[in-house]
Amino acid sequence: MINQNLNGISPSAVTPQISTDDIIQHLMQSLASDAQKVQMLIQQGNVTQEQGQYLIKQLENKENLLQMYKQPLSVTPQANVPAQPVNALDLFNQENPDFFKNDRRIELLNYLKDLDVDKDEIAKIAKLAQNLENSAVESYLKKSAHDKSLNDENSVAKSKLTSYAQQAPVDSRYARIFTREDIGKMSGEEFTKNEKLIMEQVKQGLVK
Repeated sequence: MINQNLNGISPSAVTPQISTDDIIQHLMQSLASDAQKVQMLIQQGNVTQEQGQYLIKQLENKENLLQMYKQPLSVTPQANVPAQPVNALDLFNQENPDFFKNDRRIELLNYLKDLDVDKDEIAKIAKLAQNLENSAVESYLKKSAHDKSLNDENSVAKSKLTSYAQQAPVDSRYARIFTREDIGKMSGEEFTKNEKLIMEQVKQGLVK
């Protein structure tokens, strides 16, 4: 008799168009209806009080089970938002915030914006750029030091030449080439003073 009544307690057929929430709600209503039927069976004496309580307990267990599924299933699922592609250049800037603040690297930044490369590749390019910059600075400093050294050496050489010229004997430099007219205007004292130089110039055919 109990089996026959349980066989009569069954959920209604559900069409595929019904939502999950509707199915759970429908089953909850069916369980409530079944509980009422069990109470009527007890009242009519078709089942004992003990049997009826057992059936009601089973129905309560089913109801509790449905309640467990009802909460998560009734929550409206969030739309699957496609993950935004991670920009490798943005990741590099997060880890190296000061790298592209250097004005000399603006062209490199614009160049990298058009490349499809990952963060590691950008890091390699950045390292290469730093090495080139350091090499250029080092070369400039070496060249500046070399140029300064040459200037210093030239200054020393000029200073030595000037000093030598100032200290050299007058007659060895021919600071003045005498003419016949100059010699004719000389006093005896002037001629005596310059005689050696005049005679040397005469020998070399410099006096005109």
